[in-house]
Amino acid sequence: MKNQTLFVAAIAAFALAACAKSASVEGKSGGKLTLDKPSAITLHRGGMAKADIKIGRKDLAGDVTVRFTNLPKGVDVVDADSKIVGDRGSYTFRAGDSADLVENFAAGVTASAGPGNISVSEPLNISVKAKD
Repeated sequence: MKNQTLFVAAIAAFALAACAKSASVEGKSGGKLTLDKPSAITLHRGGMAKADIKIGRKDLAGDVTVRFTNLPKGVDVVDADSKIVGDRGSYTFRAGDSADLVENFAAGVTASAGPGNISVSEPLNISVKAKD
């Protein structure tokens, strides 16, 4: 019975972690950086869409650098500036005319800041659909 209770508790903890709305990291100097999980975006081939990125910080001065990784083939970020000065930024994504058609493709967004360049990442789900 004890093993069954531990198993149920482990599954519940895993489910809660999967539903997390943000991720945080603390640096050696005590600064903390939090990245909220961004909402999914949908693009159409040849079109654009915006993703809003929200961060939180404690005892971290200066800009926060944002970088996107593992984008679907044919999708890129239009915005040249990848820094957040306050607590949020908006980034424009563009899907080329021949971008891969994908549904809830798990790209990544990483925010980095402060002494030691601490970093935190969250998934960004991207869907690309055919032109209307």
